[in-house]
Amino acid sequence: MSAGLSDRGSECAPQRNRDPRKEEEPLTLITEVKARRRLPSPSLARELRRSAGLSQARIAKELGVTRVTVARWESGTRSPRGSLMVAYVELLEDLREAE
Repeated sequence: MSAGLSDRGSECAPQRNRDPRKEEEPLTLITEVKARRRLPSPSLARELRRSAGLSQARIAKELGVTRVTVARWESGTRSPRGSLMVAYVELLEDLREAE
């Protein structure tokens, strides 16, 4: 290991915990379209979260948004966009697989 560097790999947070709005690489159109097609309905998203025993606040913390934002996504008043949509879709798919 070189001087000044420490082995902190185990302390690194999963990628999803990073602020998706500050990603280094721009979101490609194709990635966004694919994520939009995989985005479940608001009621299914709510059911996936509930069946995993998670609160809106916990989902919000994982994605770096507010609880109110998640509530709006789940009620259908708003939809996630861009990198947040991609991160939300990936999280919901992970919850579905964990069932």
